[in-house]
Amino acid sequence: MQASVVIPVWNGESVIQECLTAVFNHSSTLLCEVICVDNGSQDNSRQLIETQFPQVILLPQPVNLGFAGGVNIGLRAAKGDLQVLLNQDCIVQPGWLESLCQAVESNKSVGIVGGRILNADNTVNHAGAYLERPLAYGHHITTEDHPVEYVTGAMFGITRHAWETVGEFDKGFFPAYFEETDYCFRAKNCGFEVGYVAEATAVHLFNNKSWQIDPVKHSANQHAMRYRFIAKHYSQLELTDFFSAETSAIAAEIYFEQAVGRVLGLRQLLPNLSAVHMIRTKHLNKQRTPAAAELLRTGFTQLLHNALDAAINTTVQRQPVQPSTLDAIWQETWQRLQSLQKQEHELLARIYFIAPGAGNDEPRWKRLWRLLVLRPLSFLIGRDYYLLAQLNTIHVARFDQMSKLSRMIERRLTLLETMTRYEHR
Repeated sequence: MQASVVIPVWNGESVIQECLTAVFNHSSTLLCEVICVDNGSQDNSRQLIETQFPQVILLPQPVNLGFAGGVNIGLRAAKGDLQVLLNQDCIVQPGWLESLCQAVESNKSVGIVGGRILNADNTVNHAGAYLERPLAYGHHITTEDHPVEYVTGAMFGITRHAWETVGEFDKGFFPAYFEETDYCFRAKNCGFEVGYVAEATAVHLFNNKSWQIDPVKHSANQHAMRYRFIAKHYSQLELTDFFSAETSAIAAEIYFEQAVGRVLGLRQLLPNLSAVHMIRTKHLNKQRTPAAAELLRTGFTQLLHNALDAAINTTVQRQPVQPSTLDAIWQETWQRLQSLQKQEHELLARIYFIAPGAGNDEPRWKRLWRLLVLRPLSFLIGRDYYLLAQLNTIHVARFDQMSKLSRMIERRLTLLETMTRYEHR
């Protein structure tokens, strides 16, 4: 058996040399080629590979095609019986490739195989993975001897037979997340097993810190891909459970980054639901019934409305979400302001002895009577102090309500600004 190693590269200048050095040092004669697909890197990754590793097949791309798009390019060019995807920041350990090849040779039903991924401190980061249902959050297994649902794309071997049967990675999972999960589920749908080999080990440096640099973008990408996976793979019964659980999760959300990430993810999914139905039919040979398609559209639309409320009601200061929706709070605040304004007018009329319905055509003698006789008398008996105290209380209440409206407007503007910035991330 011969193996091809395919590495998608994107701004990996700081790690790709160590990665490639380990591949060539710790791979036996089973390795027939190493293919690097440069996804439009803006650093010196491409030049480093060309000068330091001339034996590497370099496939430069003008733009970032995402993980799925990049590996598809590499897999089309690969010649090996086993094609292994490897992250640019994974440092393989001795015996890794032999272990992967032996696993697929000893069990012909295995179409996909993964290895054990360690953190930089040698603790286990990944020994297979599973999906937590109904929300479809992926969880890495960190102990051995557990059944796995899928394996991470950091080290992801595909047999030639599986690749030709299952087909290419779904480029709709862009730029990343859930593409390997989708591929494993598709492979199982075609009758292949997903294997895990503890002896195939790599240290993952995790040089991608996008979640720290831009948490909104990171959250939006994760939620968008999670929603796409659910829309593509879940049955009608699973969808019902998911919508109920996701509604509760959104209501309990306290972080602005996560709330707005859901909004952006849902806004990305909804216009593309028809395309997701088509790719589901193509990849899984399963068609959505009209009832299921309507459930998807209605359910995700309602989630969008809920997520918008959550995003507006949470701020960058991470204040908790209020139980009422913003529209209800806005209406209540506006009605309160109108009531306070009416009370203020009534008090001013009493202070200045203006009769209800009196217009600007008040006779001069009546005006003089109010200002020169009734007003001084009101001061003398203390009536004015009492009414002015009430007026001051109303002014304070109006100020509080106006501040409340101002904060809600600020939240709307913050959400609008964030969505505008990340809509086409």
